[in-house]
Amino acid sequence: MRGTKSSIVNERMVPMHNCLAIDVAKSKSMVTLVSSCGEVLIEPYEINHSINDFSNLLNRISKLKLDSISVIMESTGVYHRPIERFFLENNFKVFVINPIYGKMHKRNLRKTKTDKEDCFNLVNLFFTNTFKEYIKPEQLYLDLNALSRQYFALDELCVNIKNRYRNLVYLCFPEYEEIFKGHTIYSNIALEFIEAYPHADIISNTRIDKLQNFFKKHKFKSWKSKPIKIKEIALKSYPSVDMNDELVSNLSQIARLVNEYQKAIDIIKYKITFLAKKSKYFDSINSIYGVGEFTTAIIIAELGDINRFNNIKELTAYCGLDPSIKQSGKSVDIHGPISKSGNKYMRKTLYIACSNIITIIGKTKQENDIEIYYRKKRNEGKHHYASIVACTTKLLRKILALCKQLDK
Repeated sequence: MRGTKSSIVNERMVPMHNCLAIDVAKSKSMVTLVSSCGEVLIEPYEINHSINDFSNLLNRISKLKLDSISVIMESTGVYHRPIERFFLENNFKVFVINPIYGKMHKRNLRKTKTDKEDCFNLVNLFFTNTFKEYIKPEQLYLDLNALSRQYFALDELCVNIKNRYRNLVYLCFPEYEEIFKGHTIYSNIALEFIEAYPHADIISNTRIDKLQNFFKKHKFKSWKSKPIKIKEIALKSYPSVDMNDELVSNLSQIARLVNEYQKAIDIIKYKITFLAKKSKYFDSINSIYGVGEFTTAIIIAELGDINRFNNIKELTAYCGLDPSIKQSGKSVDIHGPISKSGNKYMRKTLYIACSNIITIIGKTKQENDIEIYYRKKRNEGKHHYASIVACTTKLLRKILALCKQLDK
């Protein structure tokens, strides 16, 4: 390796393990193996993410007959997962680190970036820092996390499609907003009706009995009178486009998609709540006033085994709720805004949970420690968003305390 052993190993903290450093990319990675004494045993070289290349690397390592080897790599979304799985299944100790942490401890301060250099940075990071051994989560938590991420992905898509849906409704039959007031425009019956009759003129040209049959089939209470009212409104409507415009066809398709996405999301919400109830933490978290079953399920899905967090500092950092640190000369400000460098799904869930708690308390007039803390922050001059964010940390403290009691 370029440089001497001292360029790799800092004598302050030297683990007795040899280090296999892997700089992960999408379909290939750079690997190097360095002994605990700093000797490069395998020079950096590139491997593909294939069983053949993984097995060849394992054979090279086996021939060296080393007592203990730890693997270190950065978390890279999903790209590191095949390598992580391979080495865990072959009984290696694996450390998957936050890439932000890796950047903070770069060995080379010059603006150079090569895959080999990144490998050596990981080696240096391994030998100069203390790491927790990576423990693969139980299958329950892996399944919950997969469902949680699927939920957030579909929910985001559904929000975008709904925005398109509302815009097309305005162009094709704006009075639908009044016919299906509020959120009922997203109800199953509204979506199916708009899919079938996406334009005012289509309704105007349809017999009343056919419209009535639609509502009767869906067991609508006012199945006789509702279609008459809709047709009267349609006859007076003057949409932005005529019934032969391509946008009308678009609306029909989008209405069907919204319906399908909502049904898929409902299935995921049911599955994730059902699975989360198998966790020993479910009842404790669900006992918090204002935190419902689905919110509890998402919290468990995103945190996994909460016992892995030793204290609130680790947990807030994981969620990205720890304060950012700004330093200028000798001045250090540790009271900056939250870092947002952690789990964004947890931050979103906690924010919604705290907002719900405050809304519920506002309606019931009951006192609650989260709501009291919110009012305290508001009285200190903080705006609504900042006050809610402050409450998320308080809620997180409560969650950790309740779960730690179970593990005593």
